[in-house]
Amino acid sequence: MDYSECLSYIESLSPTLEKPSLTRIAAFMAAHGNWQNQYPVIHVAGTNGKGSTVALIDSIARAAGLKTGRFTGPHLLRWNERFHIDGEPISDLEFARIGSYVRDLSQEFACANPEIGPLTWFEFLTVIAFYWFAENRVDLGVIEVGLGGRFDATNVVGNVLVSVITNIDLDHTHILGNTVEEIAFEKSGIIKSAVPVVSGASGAALGVISNRSKQLGCDLFAINDNPKGELASKIQSDFNACRESLALLGSYQQENGLLAVAAFHISGLAARNPGRSQQIIRSGFEHAYWPGRLQVVRVPGSDRKIVLDGAHNVAGAEALRAALERIHPRRKIQFVIGCFENKNARRIVDALVRAGDCVYASQAATRRATFDKEQLAIFCNERGARASTYETIADAFRAALDKSELVVVTGSFATVREVMIALGWKSVEDGSPECVKISDERKRTEDLF
Repeated sequence: MDYSECLSYIESLSPTLEKPSLTRIAAFMAAHGNWQNQYPVIHVAGTNGKGSTVALIDSIARAAGLKTGRFTGPHLLRWNERFHIDGEPISDLEFARIGSYVRDLSQEFACANPEIGPLTWFEFLTVIAFYWFAENRVDLGVIEVGLGGRFDATNVVGNVLVSVITNIDLDHTHILGNTVEEIAFEKSGIIKSAVPVVSGASGAALGVISNRSKQLGCDLFAINDNPKGELASKIQSDFNACRESLALLGSYQQENGLLAVAAFHISGLAARNPGRSQQIIRSGFEHAYWPGRLQVVRVPGSDRKIVLDGAHNVAGAEALRAALERIHPRRKIQFVIGCFENKNARRIVDALVRAGDCVYASQAATRRATFDKEQLAIFCNERGARASTYETIADAFRAALDKSELVVVTGSFATVREVMIALGWKSVEDGSPECVKISDERKRTEDLF
């Protein structure tokens, strides 16, 4: 297969399992040498912030001189974005080569195991990552869970240094459960026997993670539970010394940064670099890049700015609004918003939109069902905003840009993607982040310990 044929094949695969299970991918990996266990892994789950945390851990590990493999999702513009080695995405040729190889293996496996069948599309992507990282002999895999944790395809990793669970909130409730406790149970499924755990969860969700950690004999480092001791002091000290260098904007990224520092220490990676931890963390923070999350870019040839943020649940919307109010207090915001149908659009709007804001509502062109733009506009108008609807996200974006020097694009990563395309981007690297330092915000951010 060439690159386009490989993408077409992946898109033809079944998107999900009828009954969640690791049976197929575990059997497939065992039949082919368990590539995922040929390098140590930091495994990251959570509701929000897991991608940013993965990016920060990866950047810190590379600053420490490690050859890293990073697997994340979703992608924004190109499938290649999901797979990185040493900060560089997989090439089209490599993607097609490995995709062809995995397709052949999957089809052979399905013939030999008709009761199990071929890999689903996410299993297929996960296997590409595992194989590519093993083939290139990475020193460390930094692996983001796709959905949940317990039955996620990535959860066949066995050589885990530390399991990270960022935070827990209501999202994907139709799959993971209707309470934070149920969702925490699914996400704590990545916890392995005697493997340390780092978490940014709190309240009832943290209780679930704590119980699971105790059952499996794991040390739990919960950043929101006032950890004590020499290691906690060292983690806090290193984070405080480096927090001003964090390139990712938003106070919530401070928590993700602290999680990354904790993972760096608790995994044992910091101990390999005695006396250099702050130098390494500072460099990792400075060079971290995670597009589509409070990403500020300028419109070429003008002073107009765009904020791209894929907030797609209530917690994400609350974090985005808080960040905007810190950066631009009391300013009325021009939003371009489009949500997926399975999200709680009313609560997202309630968290995000204020009286006097302007909202340009639309629906992304995607295979997934999107939330009706007319109803979205009604929700916004009920909040005292001025909302209008547009046929496409690009139309909504152009209309917003004509009216304001600052436009915030949010509601889903599909919405962000279509604005990136409207800006003429070919890859996410085309939008290298504007280096905006919000020192006042960081000074107001209280210590997380």
